[in-house]
Order: sequence, then structure tokens, then C-alpha cells
Amino acid sequence: MKDQIVMLLLGLLIALGGWTMTQTFSLSTTQAVIDDKVDKLERQVEKMQEHLDDIRDNEEEIMEQHENLFEQLRGNDNSGGYNYG
Repeated sequence: MKDQIVMLLLGLLIALGGWTMTQTFSLSTTQAVIDDKVDKLERQVEKMQEHLDDIRDNEEEIMEQHENLFEQLRGNDNSGGYNYG
């Protein structure tokens, strides 16, 4: 009877160990998948940030060109006459 109890406990211990390893592997796999997704999202955010920086630079250049154009137009208005160049 004592041997049967020891064998039952040993079988239970092995079963619990196997279940624990399965859960650990599952969690490890899930974490690896999530880490990969986070890396992809970080790369997308970096690309979007670079794109937004490019857009901001272009907008600043366009605004500067408009300011220069308005200054030239104001300069022509202040002359009081036509400029035939």
C-alpha cells in the first residue's frame, strides 16, 4: 500500500512538472510573439516620425518661400510705381 501511494505521488509530481513546463513554454512563446510585435510597432513609429520630420521640413521651406514672396511683393508696392526691370 505504501509503495502504491509513493508511486501515485511520484506520478502526480511528474504530471505537475510536465504541466508546468507546458505553461512555461506557452508563456515564453507568447512573450516572444509580443516582443516581435512591439519591435515592429517601434519601427513603424520611427518611420512615421521620420516622415513627419520630412513633412515639417518641407512645410517650413514652403513657408519661407511664401514669406520671401510676400516681402518681394511688399517691396514692389513701396516703390510707388512700376518696375520694368
